[in-house]
Amino acid sequence: MGLPQDLSSSDEAVVSESKMRFRIAIIGGGLGGLALAIGLVQRGIPVQVYEGASGWTDAGAGLVFAKNAMAAMEKVSPDIYNAFQKRSSGQGWESKKTTYMDYRDGRTDGELVTSVICANTGQESVHRTLFAKDLVALLPEGTFHMGKRLVGLDNGPNGGYTMRFADGQSIDADIVVGSDGIKSKCRQLLLGEDSPEAIPKFAGEFAYRGMVPMERAVAVLGDEFARNSMVNMDSGCLTTTYPVEKGTLLNLVACRSLEKWDHEDWVVPSSKEAVQKEFAGCGPVMQKVISMMDKPSMWALFDHPECSTFYKGRFALIGDAAHASTPHQGAGCGQAFEDAHVLCSLLADEHVVSLEHVEDAFAAYDAIRRPRTLKVIHTSRENGEICMMRGESTGDDLGKIKANLDQRFHWIWHEDLDQQVQEARTKLHEFSGSRPAKETLVDGS
Repeated sequence: MGLPQDLSSSDEAVVSESKMRFRIAIIGGGLGGLALAIGLVQRGIPVQVYEGASGWTDAGAGLVFAKNAMAAMEKVSPDIYNAFQKRSSGQGWESKKTTYMDYRDGRTDGELVTSVICANTGQESVHRTLFAKDLVALLPEGTFHMGKRLVGLDNGPNGGYTMRFADGQSIDADIVVGSDGIKSKCRQLLLGEDSPEAIPKFAGEFAYRGMVPMERAVAVLGDEFARNSMVNMDSGCLTTTYPVEKGTLLNLVACRSLEKWDHEDWVVPSSKEAVQKEFAGCGPVMQKVISMMDKPSMWALFDHPECSTFYKGRFALIGDAAHASTPHQGAGCGQAFEDAHVLCSLLADEHVVSLEHVEDAFAAYDAIRRPRTLKVIHTSRENGEICMMRGESTGDDLGKIKANLDQRFHWIWHEDLDQQVQEARTKLHEFSGSRPAKETLVDGS
């Protein structure tokens, strides 16, 4: 795979021979990890990706993206952004192209509370699994391995690692990046399996999910409500719908608050009757959304609200493994692409010429990315409370809800990504300034 012509000049420097010999392993096929892999490969740094699942599933269904997420993926690789554009869906009506989401009063027949505007981009959405497959196709043959579930990580020679997989195979690496999702084994190994921070926290809600052909959605909801993204808000519950796959499908989500999750599994079977009972007191538009949930399951919502570090040594976390959040700001996946942008830029930096400098790069990544991503987690929970009409400062006051929604996303969307990378590089240079430059430390050579 060649280097794209329009990668930023700061990442076009010739990669040192020692960096080309780094053995980098990415654990998990999360979108952030795949983006990092693509970005590194296209900058001349080889990687191997090990995904635990033996095959693809539809878990996660639809994902939404806004301005910052799309900018980040393009900065990592224009090829990623092009793949995204080929698959993504925006608002169905031209008049709503700059709208991120319509927020509606779910107690009524869809009365509009506010249209949140994300100028120039609006909102775009994709089918998660299909997009992940598109990204895998951008990697060189022999780079992506399925059926490789990590069960252990041992310290190896020269500060490296020996990865142990469930199939009995052991593989050595100099650098390991965990991109294995909210149930991350890498997170447990990095933070300690008994650490409270290693365990996902129940977020006080669960969701039903579904996806239906757009023709059916239009017949049930009408053209405007089916072809454009919306959140219907009610007391203790909400529904979210948005088009995916170039508007051929409508993604459905219905969330309800729940004090405690008593099931061992995170996903448990339900029934159409049970879902209708759960949302029986809601308005007609929410009832119509619920009516399309044909084979519902209850999905418990968990997140990772605390994390004292995203790295140790030459072992780091990215994406949901580092900072899984609830879906209420549509920002979680975008943060994974921001992770990839920053980490890719750091590992490709001309100052990273030895494996010791990789530790400095991870320290800089942690210093810049961890505060922002943890803020996203906490504000996402907060927005769920607001949209379920039980926010601490908003309650069920539609005026206060509108005022909050109209401004709450700006700090996420309008982040200066180049400045974020520059701050990370400044940190890297500070951390590595006291280290002597070495051309290679791989395998002790």
